Amino acid sequence: MPEPVLELDRLVVRYGSFTALHGLSARFAGGALGLLGPNGAGKSSLLRCILGLVRPAAGTVRVAGRDARRARSEVRRRIGYMPERDSFVPGMSGVRALAHLAEVCGFRPDDAMLRAHDVLHFVGLGEERYREVAGYSVGMRQRWKLAAALVHDPDILFLDEPTNGLDPRGRARMLTVIDRVRREHGLHLILASHLLPDVERLCDEVWVLDRGRLKMADSLERLTAAARGAKRVRTRPEAAAALAAAARAAGLVVADGAAEAELVLTRPEAEVAPAEVFALAASCGAPVLGVRPAARSLEDAFLEALEGD
Repeated sequence: MPEPVLELDRLVVRYGSFTALHGLSARFAGGALGLLGPNGAGKSSLLRCILGLVRPAAGTVRVAGRDARRARSEVRRRIGYMPERDSFVPGMSGVRALAHLAEVCGFRPDDAMLRAHDVLHFVGLGEERYREVAGYSVGMRQRWKLAAALVHDPDILFLDEPTNGLDPRGRARMLTVIDRVRREHGLHLILASHLLPDVERLCDEVWVLDRGRLKMADSLERLTAAARGAKRVRTRPEAAAALAAAARAAGLVVADGAAEAELVLTRPEAEVAPAEVFALAASCGAPVLGVRPAARSLEDAFLEALEGD
């Protein structure tokens, strides 16, 4: 089997007496991973530790099978990193600043300049490449940071809040470019964000962090699948109250669905079987017009992870 893109083994990160990460262990095989969590959850600390900018107090980080601490140079060559905060040299144009970064990564000067032009066109800054980065708008600086993460042709792209500060139009443009990078160029993606819709659009696996602990790690497909086997049941409006009463008497949790005369039936820690739905309906004379799994949103799964022990 190929090496996982990212593997954490009992990772601990401390800043003085404050512990930012408490013994994280997880494995990401590849694709697109979303790191979710409220502010202060430890997302940025995890990214900095992977990059070697923060030294772990205990545990290990492996990137593509390489120890991130012992093989730091090799790991950094394979990683593109877009930080949350701006990071550029004042007084330099977009293309000159990007070419400088390419040279630092080992490109010859002529090749570095050609690469800078190409990547700026890719992120939509081709017409603005001769302007100083300091004069860019927020959205343009975000796209320039993405270009800086891509200029050395990495295998794995780390993005820390890439849509931070963007208006809806700028956010949509940024997400489109990131999606193209992943799908057309085959890069693995690790996205740290507190915006659930961004993660839902781009990622196929999610880790939820809270106060430095890993609260949940699963595929997006499983997290947004049927909520504990719950069922959405449609009946006639005049029969909804009777069916709800019968379900509660049987120990089910009942909630109103999105449609008229639709009920969401849930049994904590167990599945609600379709046969049980029909039996309850028959007991109170309620016609069943439809039964289907009650899918949940990523927000539901996220809040459940934060509220759990």
